[in-house]
Amino acid sequence: MPNLRLVHDNAADRAVITASSTAGASIAVHMQTDIKGSVHRASGSAVTYTLMWPNLESVGAISLPATNLSPMATIRARLYDADTAGELLVDTGLVYACPGALLELWDWTEPLNANAFAYGGASKTAVWFEHVAARRVEIELSDPENPAGYIDCARIVAGAYWEPEHNASYGLAVNIADMSTSDRADSGDLRTDRGPQYDEMELDLEWLDARDRARVMQIMRGTSGGRKVFVSVFPGDTDALLEQDHMIYGGLAAGGVIAARTLSYSKKISIQGW
Repeated sequence: MPNLRLVHDNAADRAVITASSTAGASIAVHMQTDIKGSVHRASGSAVTYTLMWPNLESVGAISLPATNLSPMATIRARLYDADTAGELLVDTGLVYACPGALLELWDWTEPLNANAFAYGGASKTAVWFEHVAARRVEIELSDPENPAGYIDCARIVAGAYWEPEHNASYGLAVNIADMSTSDRADSGDLRTDRGPQYDEMELDLEWLDARDRARVMQIMRGTSGGRKVFVSVFPGDTDALLEQDHMIYGGLAAGGVIAARTLSYSKKISIQGW
């Protein structure tokens, strides 16, 4: 099983992104912002996103960190070495995007869509493969059983990933931060004003060799100024819900690398979900 994987340079932000269909003003460029409620909406339950770059980009992962895809949705990614035609470098094949992700956790007035993303109502998907130098990526989504009848997608992450030589230590913590507030009415009832919620993750990279230490320092410098990272602790795990719960897109908290022992280093990582 692979170790955790982290994408810190999102090449999708340098791409020209087009969609095979669009509903109204919910255009594809919305997937290049970190505003979770600003989405691309397809006009139906299937859509193909095409990413094109003027130069070759190293890509080993494709992730959609906030969608309304149902458990029966499928995803397929193809990568090419040219902006038109070209050699097929990778074909992930047709795979379930987010099997087991049960998002209907409360009575919602409308079918699940981007309006619920800030309240925990978003599914995530990621596909992983050996790194290739690509000029074009085609991402096919199909979700004919989606109750909304359309696909909402808030973000695309595509790029190279870092996988440390040694995995994170035991004690990984995943938290759902809830901004709801509660007060006690004169009647004695507890009343809650529902607020947004977001994921948090804390993990300890206790054993970093010199090469991984240097890479962590590069990542820390490259993600200053609010740039987000995508992390999967169990990439490609056979337990789909385990991977779902341990994928996060968000900002790294500040903190240093510790010279823990001779030629061995450590780094505690804290990520606040977007």
